Amino acid sequence: MEEKVLEVLREVVYEVTGIDNLTMDTEFVNDLAFNSMDLANMVCAFEARCDKEIDIRDVKNMVQVKDVVRYIIDHGLMEAKD
Repeated sequence: MEEKVLEVLREVVYEVTGIDNLTMDTEFVNDLAFNSMDLANMVCAFEARCDKEIDIRDVKNMVQVKDVVRYIIDHGLMEAKD
């Protein structure tokens, strides 16, 4: 499931920013120089793609890609497909 979520996250980040070099340890601000607008656009794009909402208060805790992947899995924002 983590790999599927990571792949979708990579696609969303690429669509929003043109950045395609994400690993689980990538930090959005320190490694990718994301600002608050980049983060908001990424959240909106992911919500639109998965037709789910992310509590904006939780975004501040999403520092690394693995934080987002874990949040998505823990909150059932993507359905597992075999």
